[in-house]
Amino acid sequence: MKKYSELSREELIRLLIERDGEDLGGIRITYPGQTPPWQIVRRVSPRAQRIDPKLSLGTEEQQASNLLIEGENLQALVSLYKYRGQVDLVLTDPPYNTGTDFRYNDRWDSDPNDPDLGKIVPADDGSRHSKWIRFMTPRLWMMKEMLRPGGVLAICIDHRELFRLGMILDEIFGEANRIGIINWQKTYSPKNNVGAKTHVSTSTEYVLVYAKNIDRAKTELLPRSAAMNQRYGNWDEDPDSWAPGDLTGRGADTHWGQVYAVQSPFTGELMWPSEGRCWAIERKKLKALLEQWGCTYTNKDFKDGRAPALVIKGSLDKAKSAAEAILAAGKWPVGYWRDGGKGHFRLKVYLKDVKKGIVPVSYWGDEEFEEPDAIESVSWDHEQSGHSQTGLNELGALVGKDHGFTTVKPLKLFKKIIQIWCPPRGVVLDPFAGSGTSGHAVMELNEDTGAERRFVLIEQGRPERGDPYARTLTRDRLESAITGRRFSKSGGSSISAMPLRAGFRFSRLMSKVDAGAVLALEREEMIDLLLTSHWDQPTRADGHLRRLPAGTHRHLFAKSTRGEGFFLVWNGPDQPSVLNRDAFRAIAAEAQAEGLAQPFHVYARISTYGGPNVEFYQIPTRILEKLGFNEAVGLYGTTPEPNEGSEESAA
Repeated sequence: MKKYSELSREELIRLLIERDGEDLGGIRITYPGQTPPWQIVRRVSPRAQRIDPKLSLGTEEQQASNLLIEGENLQALVSLYKYRGQVDLVLTDPPYNTGTDFRYNDRWDSDPNDPDLGKIVPADDGSRHSKWIRFMTPRLWMMKEMLRPGGVLAICIDHRELFRLGMILDEIFGEANRIGIINWQKTYSPKNNVGAKTHVSTSTEYVLVYAKNIDRAKTELLPRSAAMNQRYGNWDEDPDSWAPGDLTGRGADTHWGQVYAVQSPFTGELMWPSEGRCWAIERKKLKALLEQWGCTYTNKDFKDGRAPALVIKGSLDKAKSAAEAILAAGKWPVGYWRDGGKGHFRLKVYLKDVKKGIVPVSYWGDEEFEEPDAIESVSWDHEQSGHSQTGLNELGALVGKDHGFTTVKPLKLFKKIIQIWCPPRGVVLDPFAGSGTSGHAVMELNEDTGAERRFVLIEQGRPERGDPYARTLTRDRLESAITGRRFSKSGGSSISAMPLRAGFRFSRLMSKVDAGAVLALEREEMIDLLLTSHWDQPTRADGHLRRLPAGTHRHLFAKSTRGEGFFLVWNGPDQPSVLNRDAFRAIAAEAQAEGLAQPFHVYARISTYGGPNVEFYQIPTRILEKLGFNEAVGLYGTTPEPNEGSEESAA
């Protein structure tokens, strides 16, 4: 227990609130078993991580960008010290406490290090709300700790815990830092189960959005570059500059009703979206655009197992004459036919409409506006932002229909949130990764827009307990997204979608970290820990190390993006680990052969060699420091080590 003189100003304020009940932040929520979250977090023991190469995917560079962690999320958040204060957006979809999705371990209150999932909390449990709050509060506290000063939390919830979650977030983040409550349309048709107990059909859910510091958070578009605007011009008599826009989008395998033909009034030909794509707007809106060419369209079912086509009603000759007259008049409709009527149906995207961003609104529902040329900060109707069934269809296409999930957030909903509140080179953290929607959204946005966002996903994943989501469902979805693998309705799979240029590391939370645990590691295990602990904040966007294949060097195990080498003098816990002149000569030779720059970064137990071209990291002290430990003050139960970095200690 710290003395008052050792407490920080923030800790003193927390202590005053706890002991005196002084209300410094408006209304505060109280509940049975309430414990200040910082006290719970302080008792959680950080864990070591072990990278599993067999479950990782992509090149070393691609793996270094993204991380999927298998383990209990509070322990993972505490262990991710290198990301603390570095995350741009926490985007997560926690359990909603529906009586079917929330587990609670009763032993967790007394020991927050107990990783047991616990039992499902039934809907008739009288303490279900307080259990949910006790579970969520320390995790929300750690989510705030992970954010940059201008970072944002976006957390999904439904009506069951909306009010309680809002009060917790007001208390942790401060009411003044609430950016908004997004009301998104999860269904677009009423349910038929409305009765005596259910008076209205629930068609919306919510996303609560809070800033760590609202004065530093940004909810705006990045400025458009001159190069982006150069593709806009005038190909007809339209006085406003425009560029060709696509009326189709990816997702034909999950949006079968949006794959159909439209008939050209110029040639009479039936034209389809290209392979793997579907129409991205509603049929009635597409029909209205087609009819601006002077003809009427109707639905026609060709009995071919596909959705009905939109065909011209009446004489094709009259339709052609009307369309050619509009083409010759000069100013074409917003929906136009390429190549003088000979090509596909496209969309005119006006520079005046996309040059400035559109401010997001709090209701993401059925709104009317022109189709943008890119997914930017605009509000979408359910066809564009998706709904609950869309999410299920997307997941089924990625991992097969027997995934067992009954609710999945649509991909486009998460893509929109990421684009609004995470910069193009930012970090997205999801502590309740579930099926991996947030990671998929990050990778797809990077592919679509050229951004370089990265993700960190955490999922419990307990194969021995029947909950292997991290290594099966979550990982499988990410793999399918990257490789382009898709499952058909019949259950077969094939590479039928565009692959994504991305990868990820799969890492497992291991035993409690302390000096003894570090010193007991074998060489490859030690390398895994070094790669996990390394984080270069000055070059945060590319601060990871690129691991070299095992067994290729005696000491060199990784390179940085600056061309510097990282070396390990370690052959196991029972072998000497000394950086001496002989070890340095071997290291220098390896560095020269690889063309590496100085200084040489060397990990070892003891150093008897010193020089300006060597940066020495003592094992285990420097490793623990990088993980957020400070053995000098004995945090987390560690014992201060003797000073072994001198000639005298080596002797």
